[in-house]
Amino acid sequence: MKAMRWIAVLLLGGLALAQTLRLEQGWVRRVPGDITAAYLVLYNPTDRPVRIVGASTPIATRVEFHQTTHAGHGDHQDVSAMKRMEALVVPARGRLEVLPGKYHLMLYGLRQKNPRPLAEGQKVPLTLRLEDGATLTLTLTVETR
Repeated sequence: MKAMRWIAVLLLGGLALAQTLRLEQGWVRRVPGDITAAYLVLYNPTDRPVRIVGASTPIATRVEFHQTTHAGHGDHQDVSAMKRMEALVVPARGRLEVLPGKYHLMLYGLRQKNPRPLAEGQKVPLTLRLEDGATLTLTLTVETR
């Protein structure tokens, strides 16, 4: 019986963390091809960091976390590359900015899941999976930016 209570406390605690993350902005880039990116800003008002370990959406076959890196010399940071990340962390009482030129979510396989091109203004559900097993589903809008 104690084990069942402990599991319930863990599950409810994870759910509470997921529910406290707030989406401040978010969108999916409108593109004609099979791959696109999603961007968002999340705020965590709690005193504990929240680790995001996975994501999914019904419009893509897979979602990966990436970080844009820049290389070059001095003021000439002219070479960009993407580095795949295993997780993203929303700091305690802080923001995670998943924005162009920083972190981003790559959405692959759009045509297999969503045969028509993404439409401006289309609503896209995106589910984030947290390290503690909780999930958070956000709604992002397709935009040309």
